[in-house]
Amino acid sequence: MRFGLVGAVLAAVVAVAGTALAQGDVVAQRRGGLRQMGQHMEAIAAVVQSRGDQAQIATRVDQMTAFFQTLPNLVPAASLTPPLPQGTQEGQTRALAAIDANRAEFGNRAQAMLTQLAALKTAAQSGAVTPDMLRTTGGTCGACHQQFRAR
Repeated sequence: MRFGLVGAVLAAVVAVAGTALAQGDVVAQRRGGLRQMGQHMEAIAAVVQSRGDQAQIATRVDQMTAFFQTLPNLVPAASLTPPLPQGTQEGQTRALAAIDANRAEFGNRAQAMLTQLAALKTAAQSGAVTPDMLRTTGGTCGACHQQFRAR
């Protein structure tokens, strides 16, 4: 009987620890992906400003699209922050708890970004990406920040 109880407690501890580690991986994956999105947008802007070969933009947009398709799954409730400035506690992020309260809208915002990225890719394939198109893409990304990200 004693070994059964110890085994059950040990299994519960392992399950909780596994969940915490998995969440940490998801948060790191989300943070890294979002940083990479910013880097992609900077690189795309540099190509457009220099009037460079826009064919290379399509590859970056494909990578961005793959990330934004997974983004709604990279935001577990335990990784969300109350609407306060970013702190220094382990695991605290700028993703607000408002995401969990309104998952449907968060998904809609991710879908809007995917739609904008598809338009960006189509334009890149024909060499027609403009600074206005980049501003629109940035605005689509920023719209999500206004509601779901602490400043």
